[in-house]
Amino acid sequence: MPSLITTIEDNSPLITYSSEWKTGSSADGSASLYSGSSFTYTNTSGASATFIFNGTSVEIFGSKRGNHGLYQVKIDDTYYPPISGNATEPGEFQKSLFFANDLSLGLHHLTLTNQENAFVDLDFITWKTSIGSDNEQLYVDTFEDSDPSFVYLPSDSSWTNTPNNLGTYLGGSGHATTTPGAVFFYTFNGDGVSLVGPIGPNGAAYTVQVDGGQQKNYSSINQYYTPHSTLYHADSLGPGQHRLKLSYASTSPDQVFSIDYATVYSASSPRKSCVLPRFYDPRPNVNIM
Repeated sequence: MPSLITTIEDNSPLITYSSEWKTGSSADGSASLYSGSSFTYTNTSGASATFIFNGTSVEIFGSKRGNHGLYQVKIDDTYYPPISGNATEPGEFQKSLFFANDLSLGLHHLTLTNQENAFVDLDFITWKTSIGSDNEQLYVDTFEDSDPSFVYLPSDSSWTNTPNNLGTYLGGSGHATTTPGAVFFYTFNGDGVSLVGPIGPNGAAYTVQVDGGQQKNYSSINQYYTPHSTLYHADSLGPGQHRLKLSYASTSPDQVFSIDYATVYSASSPRKSCVLPRFYDPRPNVNIM
């Protein structure tokens, strides 16, 4: 069956950091050596970073430097032996800090914990999963925020299609909102989906739900503005049509949620945009006559 390898940067909302972590900056003379010149670090013992993924293998990348110490990784109920992140200066960058490839296909909880009052940093994470069936091919399709498979509610006026920094969006197209209660529904055909958009100081809290399942909480707030961040990812959903609901969850008018595009992953054949009937309303139990 096709393998899907996904990569997220350290500043993706999919990673949850305890309060002791900080965002790296250009004040570090080696910042440009990290992927995207971005990294997140801590030097506090017990500080942890948590990531939930669906797959059979996972790899964490960061740096190994002279002031780095021991860290430990736990996946589900398994603790792996502590690992040293120490290396002779000028250090090693975009280096594999941890790798596990013997996981059962399914949902896993990974936690990296700093073991000393020395530094550890995260640069990016990759993981692999399988979708579809044997002899099928993986297809990856990108759909702009303006595609008719996106439905913005409660009205178009709740969302602007001219967000700040529009030139950083794919195709110069994006949607943004500061309206409490604003939602969008995205209907797609495929086995997996990623939502991509910017994060930054004026980001916002948001929730995501797929096919009426568990609602998950995220935040696009980050110290620095960064376009094209992975805001949400789900895979192994099974073939066929799926409906994703994203809700704006902030209460401050200064906090903005923005969406750039969606990427859909599917097996068996390329997927087309899921164009809905003219009078379709994606809200449950709502019929428009």
